[in-house]
Amino acid sequence: MKHSSIPSWIFAVLFSALLVCASFSSVHALERVRWKVQIGFAGAEEPVKRLIEQVKNISEGKIRLRFYKVNTLVPGMELHSAVGGGQVDAGFTNVGYFANKIPAVIFFGGVPFGPRLVEHNAWMQHGGGQRLKDRIYGEQGLVSLQCGLVPPESGGWFNKRHERVEELNGARMRIWGFGGKVLKKFGVAPTELGAMDIVPEQEKGVIDAAEFSTPHWDYFIGLHKVFKYNYYPGWIQPIVIPELIVNKRQWDDLSDTTRLIFRTSCDSLLLWMMVMIDSQQPQAMRQLKQEGVEFLTWRDSELKKLRKTWYEVAEEESDKDPLFAEVYSSYKSFREQYAIWGDRAYLK
Repeated sequence: MKHSSIPSWIFAVLFSALLVCASFSSVHALERVRWKVQIGFAGAEEPVKRLIEQVKNISEGKIRLRFYKVNTLVPGMELHSAVGGGQVDAGFTNVGYFANKIPAVIFFGGVPFGPRLVEHNAWMQHGGGQRLKDRIYGEQGLVSLQCGLVPPESGGWFNKRHERVEELNGARMRIWGFGGKVLKKFGVAPTELGAMDIVPEQEKGVIDAAEFSTPHWDYFIGLHKVFKYNYYPGWIQPIVIPELIVNKRQWDDLSDTTRLIFRTSCDSLLLWMMVMIDSQQPQAMRQLKQEGVEFLTWRDSELKKLRKTWYEVAEEESDKDPLFAEVYSSYKSFREQYAIWGDRAYLK
């Protein structure tokens, strides 16, 4: 006697139904989360509201994050300390702000002559970078998720043509972080200013040059109104990776599913920001050109000087800061090994 067999497509349908049921059950098993989330800098409003909406939708309303503008709960520059101390649940901010306290973390957010996103993430996920980051942030009561990406900032705004980087000697420039330390070696006097203070301070004669962000944002704050020459490429920060920081005790109390919702939502936001912001730049550059801005490119010989000086700055920082030395050693070693592929595989 022959037994009739069940068609294989029925098994496929049943399996798919089980997966849907499992996903439905998982969502309904989620814990209720109500967190306050403050941004650390102006301009992050749209991405963070997008993140909040996505997290709410995926969790079917179980996870709700309340948005706070910069400086509303705590000063933006103090957001890492506030989240780590439990004063604020979470924040969307810039790694560079944390680097004012712990310089080593700058490698997790973007450094002069740094790698493209693919190479950066290869180091983070497969070269030890993430382990270092988790340890450093964990000691401060924090968990950090990569949660966005900003493409290259320009190489500076000036009112004089510069053929050689040495010609910057004596310039008072709005620039912060390690890009400023590099240019200081060439006689530049770096100063830190908020975005909306750059134009007024130039008009008052306080600064002679500046760097801020991408052409879209540079146009928005009006740098073209007080500077004529915009230099490229963006060696100061080839990429900037914003982060979602969460109080570690609260993060550890979350279920695996809830943590996965946050991680995948941040991954999604990173891709969205990368594509969206990149797409804005051509039109911004056309507008800048129409209003009289001239785009200039640093010659290879000058970029070589700047790169060499960045290495010197990194070594000097390593000599005085063991933690910086540890992270830099991991970062540098991975890049040297990656170069056998990276230097050959991609068009320059």
